[in-house]
Amino acid sequence: MPAKRLTLELSVDQYEFVRKEAAADGLTVSGFIRALIEERRRAPARVREAYSEDPFYRRRGSFKGPRDLSARHDKYLYGEAEWPS
Repeated sequence: MPAKRLTLELSVDQYEFVRKEAAADGLTVSGFIRALIEERRRAPARVREAYSEDPFYRRRGSFKGPRDLSARHDKYLYGEAEWPS
């Protein structure tokens, strides 16, 4: 795979954080940064999957509901309150 070289400027604190995290994972600093980039590249699919499972994102359009829905939406969406029939 062709590669490009990158020069990156970090604060001392940022560098020390990356160096320690890389060492803890058994990686070089470069390998750790590449792993972070790959993780981020895959994130959109994971985020979409999380949204598809969330009741908030499954509801579409307008609908009628209880008067306190706007104030107690989390309780209705995530099961702590009963939706009236």
